[in-house]
Amino acid sequence: MVAPLSAWPWENFGIYKYLLYGPLLAKVLYTRILEGSFKDDWCLHILIICVARSSLHQLWSTYVNMLFLTRNRRINQHGYDFKQIDKEWDWDNFILLQALIASMACYIGPPFIENVPLWNAKGFITILSLHVGVSEPLYYWVHRCFHKSYLFKQYHSIHHSSPVLHPFTGATATFLEHLALTPVFGLPIIGSCMMGNGSRITIYGYLLVFDFLRCLGHCNVEVVPHRLFETLPSLRYLLYTPT
Repeated sequence: MVAPLSAWPWENFGIYKYLLYGPLLAKVLYTRILEGSFKDDWCLHILIICVARSSLHQLWSTYVNMLFLTRNRRINQHGYDFKQIDKEWDWDNFILLQALIASMACYIGPPFIENVPLWNAKGFITILSLHVGVSEPLYYWVHRCFHKSYLFKQYHSIHHSSPVLHPFTGATATFLEHLALTPVFGLPIIGSCMMGNGSRITIYGYLLVFDFLRCLGHCNVEVVPHRLFETLPSLRYLLYTPT
């Protein structure tokens, strides 16, 4: 029996799951064609962020598979079998989920991307403080809960079942896991905007930097020289690597 919320709602949609982006695209086209501007441009920003995040993961995947560059720095020398490829095929489900949640948040409350300035130095400090002080501890405890017997067996085990790490491995998880973790990492963005310190650069940067580091940690290629950690031992508490 399948555990509750372990399967994705659009699991059987195949490639047609991308039609769920349709309402956002329709809103962008409507405001551009009929109103002559991107008045509700938060729809456009959500779409751009989704494309940027997907491209980032694809670039990491391309890099990992360039054996002429990575062969001597691969941790696990085995290749990726078809079973793992099939299991991680829908790795981008979390991007679609977060796009839908972000769009609902914008409709329910004042659009938190619209009328936000391009840059705000206070916003960078705010979002970093909220991430370190709120999101990271919450993520730790949520992640720890998913390592307990029942939750691990029914949900989190899929993330640990890949024999060879890959950038897509970091994004592969059940619907419930991403549903629980999305608000955790949305708090710094919402919090900084509610405080009036939000900016578009910090929103884009926060999401892309987090994805970059997650891909780095799951890429199976040691990018960061070990000598750097010998010189700065405390760095291991700030940056995790495949090793």
